[in-house]
Amino acid sequence: MKDNLEVHHLSHIDLDGYGAQFIAKKCFSNIRFYNANYGKEVLVRINDILNNIKKSTHKGFLILITDLNLNLNEAQFLQNEVNLINTASKNIKIQLLDHHITGKDCADNYAWYHLDSSICASKITFEFLKKQYGFDDEDSMWLAPFSEMINAADTWQENSKYFPFGKVAMGMIAQSKEFSRFMFDSFDREFKFSMLEVAKKYLLDSNNELKANSNVNLDNNIFLDKKEILGGDSKTQTMDDILSIKQSELLAENKDRYTIYYKDKKGLLTYMVGGISVLANLFLSQNPEFDFFMDINLRGNVSLRSNGKCDVSTLSKECFNGGGHKNASGGKMEGFKETFLYYEAKEQVLDILKDYND
Repeated sequence: MKDNLEVHHLSHIDLDGYGAQFIAKKCFSNIRFYNANYGKEVLVRINDILNNIKKSTHKGFLILITDLNLNLNEAQFLQNEVNLINTASKNIKIQLLDHHITGKDCADNYAWYHLDSSICASKITFEFLKKQYGFDDEDSMWLAPFSEMINAADTWQENSKYFPFGKVAMGMIAQSKEFSRFMFDSFDREFKFSMLEVAKKYLLDSNNELKANSNVNLDNNIFLDKKEILGGDSKTQTMDDILSIKQSELLAENKDRYTIYYKDKKGLLTYMVGGISVLANLFLSQNPEFDFFMDINLRGNVSLRSNGKCDVSTLSKECFNGGGHKNASGGKMEGFKETFLYYEAKEQVLDILKDYND
């Protein structure tokens, strides 16, 4: 049954949220992931899911939501939209698995809203998927203690033998901000999945029993493991260099999508990357067809870099009421509308630059 499903899985952005997706990945072969924090972003991601389903040629779908409680308006919107799409010959099922008691009103109104406030979302997800769809026997054996570890940390079970490790794993995911999920969504998520895969090796022995000093061993090696996951050399490369190389590679893969123009100068636009000095200089040196590099954040603050081919102090002054040096400047986009989607941020930048590109 599960092999016929195209799964779209939305989850939160902490250990429990990514943990639920990590578990679901072991269950479904055809699955696409989305992540959101609370607030406006939830509906943005739900709309993204619905639009992707509309464009899909598949027939059977599961919308899986974990570690996020919907309010009544969000739940009603989702149900209404799914009903409309289902009338167009698609078969979409909704399943929400959560533990936040603030979702009780929704759970009382929708059969697909499963609420269990006694355990975390990752443990709910493991138990639900095991019962409804099943895991490979080998995966099922280690996923049980792995989900229990997340449960111990997320519900703060200090008496659990898994709690010390869970605390370290929680911090590992919370502090993993190397990649902007607005800019590098898929890679950021896969990076976190890789970290959880490595964490499993510290947590459990060959019999899926808790290893001695597992929390300390994980804590001691997180930094080095990150370097290895990213393909770096811990003995010869700093993390700054490794991250910049990987980010530059990811940007180069889709550079046409990120291209902007200011007069006769060609630039690359990123969103919410931050601290771009090393990355910008590396990208510009590796991609000489580009003249400048621009990054903006949620508040519309602009950072600009160049390598001598574009006076970004003039660009910043003319377009963003800013200034600085010829190769490093900054400014601000007045009236910038906060967005969770790269293309919406880019449209706002293009709207400003168009006056200089006529």
